[in-house]
Amino acid sequence: MKKLLFLGFTILSLYSNAQGLNDQLDSKRIMLPNGWSLSPAGRSIELGDLPLNIAVSKSEKLIAVSNNGQSIQTIQLIDPKTEKVLDKVEIPKAFYGLKFSGDNRFLYASGGNDNWILKYEIVNSKLMIRDTLKLGKPWPEKISPVGLEIDDANDQLYVVTKENNSLYILDLLTNKIIHQQSIGS
Repeated sequence: MKKLLFLGFTILSLYSNAQGLNDQLDSKRIMLPNGWSLSPAGRSIELGDLPLNIAVSKSEKLIAVSNNGQSIQTIQLIDPKTEKVLDKVEIPKAFYGLKFSGDNRFLYASGGNDNWILKYEIVNSKLMIRDTLKLGKPWPEKISPVGLEIDDANDQLYVVTKENNSLYILDLLTNKIIHQQSIGS
C-alpha cells in the first residue's frame, strides 16, 4: 500500500510539474496566422525589425545587432552578460555588414545601398558616429556593401559587395580605397 501511495504521489508531482512547465510555455507561445504556434526555448531579447546580422566583440563583452527590415533600421548594442540593450541608433540604410575592431573601440556597419560604411566609436556603452567610408555614390550606382572584415595590424577594412560583386580594401587611417577588384558572381 505504501508503494502504491508513493507511486501515486510521484505521478501526481510529475504531472503537476509538467503542467506548470506547460503553463510557462503557453505564456510565451506565439500564435502564427496559419494556426501554428511557436514556443521559444531559453531566453530572448527584444530586437528590431528583421535582425540580419549579429557581431560579437573580440572581448565578448559586447554584441551588435543590425536590424534591416521595412520599418526603422537600427543597430543595437547589447551586453551579453546582463542581456540588456545598452544603446540603439537609427541608421538611414543598413544591410548585413557588421564588424567590431579588434580593440573593441569601433563598430563598422554597412550602409546598404548608400554605398558606404558607417564607423561608430563605442563611448560609455553608446554608439557615436565618427566617420563615413564611401565606396561610391549612393543608389542607383550599384555597389551595396555586405561582408566586412578588419585587419587591425595593417589598419585595413575589407568589404565585399553584392551589386557589383567586388572586393574593396580601405585604409582605416586615411579612409581611402586602396584596392578594388571584381570577384565575379
